[in-house]
Amino acid sequence: MGIVRRGIQFTRAVKSAGRLRQIVTVLSRHGFGDVIDRLGLGSYLPRRLLKWTDVGEGKNLGVRLRESFEELGPTFVKLGQVLSMRPDLVPDYVVEELIKLQDDVPAIDFEIIRGIVESELNCKLSDVFLEFKKEPLAAASIGQVHYARTKNNEEVVVKVQRPNIQKIIDTDIQLLSFIADLMERYFPELRVLNPKVFVEEFLKSLQFELDYKIEANNSQKIKKNLSFIEEIYIPKVYRELSTHKVLVLEKVEGIKLNDKEAVLKSGLDLQKVAEIGARGFLYSVLKFGFFHGDLHGGNLFLMPGSRLGIIDFGIVGKLSDKSRDQLAVMVWALIQEDYETLCYTYAELGSADTSIEFDSFQREVRNVLSPYLGLSLEEVNTGRVLIEATKVAAKYQIRVPGDWMLVFRAIVTMEGMGRLLDPKFDMITLGETLIKDIVSVQTSTQRLTKEMFKVSREVFSLLEVLPRNIRWGLRKLARNDYAIEIKSPDSAKIARQIDLGSKRISRSLLAMACMFTGAIIIHSGTGHTFNMPFDLGEASTFGTIFLVLGGYFVFRA
Repeated sequence: MGIVRRGIQFTRAVKSAGRLRQIVTVLSRHGFGDVIDRLGLGSYLPRRLLKWTDVGEGKNLGVRLRESFEELGPTFVKLGQVLSMRPDLVPDYVVEELIKLQDDVPAIDFEIIRGIVESELNCKLSDVFLEFKKEPLAAASIGQVHYARTKNNEEVVVKVQRPNIQKIIDTDIQLLSFIADLMERYFPELRVLNPKVFVEEFLKSLQFELDYKIEANNSQKIKKNLSFIEEIYIPKVYRELSTHKVLVLEKVEGIKLNDKEAVLKSGLDLQKVAEIGARGFLYSVLKFGFFHGDLHGGNLFLMPGSRLGIIDFGIVGKLSDKSRDQLAVMVWALIQEDYETLCYTYAELGSADTSIEFDSFQREVRNVLSPYLGLSLEEVNTGRVLIEATKVAAKYQIRVPGDWMLVFRAIVTMEGMGRLLDPKFDMITLGETLIKDIVSVQTSTQRLTKEMFKVSREVFSLLEVLPRNIRWGLRKLARNDYAIEIKSPDSAKIARQIDLGSKRISRSLLAMACMFTGAIIIHSGTGHTFNMPFDLGEASTFGTIFLVLGGYFVFRA
């Protein structure tokens, strides 16, 4: 099946040879020629088409990757942004460069935008908008944003997906899958990172981001979850004007938090805004398990009345009930400096192999986190601490799920922006009550009763079918032709070795029998004879035949 899969991937790659040629050329020009050669990608294309001029000379890996991804366009920019959220897989200096990836691209001609909107809404712009600005507010790799006013004179922003972006991304994802397969074959040291699984997860997240209806649902779900925090503002979605490729949102008026100078001069209660943001984030993660996965200063607005506006819900993270409990335990273990509990939780969430050296893992985590011991919580970036621990876990092949890394990265960002607003900002202290509540709920009578009910239901289901299965098993055991088959991961290899050994024994026995028979015939001096060449005399015909056969089986054995 692996050969068939690689054949399909290769066929798709050949169909996309032009794009593959471009990818190989760009990567080679930025100093990845040795990687291209090791993957065998250079052999698919005429060498004369490759520009081996190394524009990456003197630049580190992070810079070369960033410049390559920017040149290769939307899919690779998004890939770089996803990699920047995985410091457990990528070195820090590479992460620092990938964070700088710019999503700004040349604007699309307004007439093309008009055509897409009118096609999606099945009407003319003038039928639904009093005003629609031709100049975009922003032009990104996947979509372009325009200011408009509805027929009710409401100010909105219209997000329009770029033409053919789905086809471009589909082609790139096919090629990335092909390259990931080659990486696992030719770079065995990368198999622990599961490049193919990473590409599959990346594809899923990108497909969600390409569907604006999903983004609209994400926005409204988080808005509903946080409705009890009046100071958090999430813009209204105009569903009747929104489709899979067009998203119409209420316009947010405020100062972006990445505009540090304007924020500090705003005169608003910045400490209050920091607390609001922390509460909203912690409740989203720990109580609802559904949170904004791309928090940064460009998506957060300081609004009149010391409110916090949040936009752009294309990327969200999801945590199950169990995962939320684990996260609360991890943070509480950090507060208590309980590294044993922290490490056990990591091992559990990462489905660690029982063969890992747990004592070494715990000792290394303690050593990495020792600089933070004794510091007050306001002096510690909890997200950074968790990421450092995650890097250690990765060394022990404990793979932390992608959604967890979204949480850790978001904590880093929230704490950074919180301390911009308030130098004494301490997100963990602000959320300590919530964390305590979640940890205490895990051992509450109500929770234990609920868990016992679930367990008893499973046990009852098992008991219901157990007698029937036992009776059926005993009936099979009573049959004369019943046999037990034992399977092992190495069974095929063992079977081949047994088969090869038995064939060798058989050939050896045949060789001995033939040579013994030939010797007897020759010794008896009876039977048909023939004249040997070079005047060597006569020899027994059948005796010689048996000796030759014996020699043949000796050679084959």
